[in-house]
Amino acid sequence: MNSKFLSTALLATATLATVGMFAPQASATSLVPQMETEIDVDLGCLDPDPDKCIDKGEFSTFLPWIANISSLVDATTGEKSRLFVDHLATKSTYTDGDTLIRFKSKDAGTNPDGYWFRPSEVNEEKGQLEVGTFQFDFTKTIRKLTIDFFDTEKANSTGILAINGVELDQPIYIADGPNGNIAEEMLFDVNSITLKLGNDKLNSTGDGVDFRLHKDVPEPTTALGLLVVGALGAASARKRGQKQ
Repeated sequence: MNSKFLSTALLATATLATVGMFAPQASATSLVPQMETEIDVDLGCLDPDPDKCIDKGEFSTFLPWIANISSLVDATTGEKSRLFVDHLATKSTYTDGDTLIRFKSKDAGTNPDGYWFRPSEVNEEKGQLEVGTFQFDFTKTIRKLTIDFFDTEKANSTGILAINGVELDQPIYIADGPNGNIAEEMLFDVNSITLKLGNDKLNSTGDGVDFRLHKDVPEPTTALGLLVVGALGAASARKRGQKQ
């Protein structure tokens, strides 16, 4: 697999906009690391291979806009889920020798490009069922945050539960759609979010959902901004060299 690489409500009044099924603009920067790996969400990492884990001490390098991610007890599973970064067109495995998580490739023709955050309910389908609830705390307020949800096929099961530490009286649920759909939500002035992904049902495979986050890049890019991006890229290259 690829070694580690960095791609580079309501405040109580954060604004929400529903945009539909459109990809982020070129001025957006992905907050998803561009590699397949597990992210420590207060559960540790399953696989001892350091190339398959971003631990808490590495957030500042590989997730510089995210201060912390916590896995919360999911309402439909009654347990906490692990969180991975996955290229959905490929297969990958994670194991500690006892527990095995095996991600198969998605159905041919329905795979979106790039890397996605992938929840994993470990005790279902060898970890393939993408269900979980996670709180993201950002290093600073993000002026414009875009959230893409992939393959939501059940209504009132996937969406946003809290913004800026405020639990929403009415969660912002993503509408159900056809196989392989991508729904996009935008939030403004955000410093934390809680997301509910997918749905598990008794005696059923449930509905799995993957997601990714983007933040706007200020325009025009300042010289200082270019220096920061360059420094992050250099750090990534050094880390990648160490892992090879």
